[in-house]
Amino acid sequence: MRLAIITNYPISQDRLGDYAYRLVKHFRQNESISEIVLLTNDAFEKKGLFFKESGCKIQVKPCWVMNGLLNVFTINKAVKETKPEAVLFDFKKSMFGDNKVGNGLGMALPFLCRLKNISNIVVWHEVYDEDQFKSVTKFFVRRLNKLMQLADGIVVSKVSHEQLLKEKYNAKHITFVPQNINIPEDLKVSQLTKLNQIANFGDIIEYRTTEELSRETKELISINKVVDVCMDMFQNIAKEKAYLYEKKVKKFILETS
Repeated sequence: MRLAIITNYPISQDRLGDYAYRLVKHFRQNESISEIVLLTNDAFEKKGLFFKESGCKIQVKPCWVMNGLLNVFTINKAVKETKPEAVLFDFKKSMFGDNKVGNGLGMALPFLCRLKNISNIVVWHEVYDEDQFKSVTKFFVRRLNKLMQLADGIVVSKVSHEQLLKEKYNAKHITFVPQNINIPEDLKVSQLTKLNQIANFGDIIEYRTTEELSRETKELISINKVVDVCMDMFQNIAKEKAYLYEKKVKKFILETS
């Protein structure tokens, strides 16, 4: 499967970039992925692809700019040009910069993928709660949240976000992946002050590097869980689309026979 990942990739830019690096790293090692199309911003530099592990090919396509108002259109164009079989949208607040209009327009990407009949999943790090806003702003926040839910699948890391989407929007295709990691039993509390910071589902958590952590624990950080959940979702989406297509064909045959 050729998978396009829309994210803020440069690991020097922000926490989402660091998270995206680890996300891409684990996706490219999945046997079901033949190629990753990285749709990132124009700040990307080739030195960001320093993977030592073997994995699938990565095609990098910088196609948007921070604080740009036209990002939704340039990303949509990039998706059309690269023709991926599936799209993963790694989204958090201010992903496209400080421009609220630009970020809001970006939330229409799942809808645009749906128009192209491309399977797409959103890894939604921060969900806007419409009740935190008033009048006109509240109206637009609700509409933007609904646009995001046009994705074929949604992954969130907080129970509160899962509850919000289910209770206020009756979301059905949502999966909660706990934001947690296992701490080795032999790790002393005094060592915590010496640990580096890594990104765990978009948030910074004090711990060792991902590689050191994976060697010391039986279960990897939640990024691995996100990859597994997303791959299961994509497989189920493909099966459902195949079933609906087969059903449509049978109906056509019956009507024309």
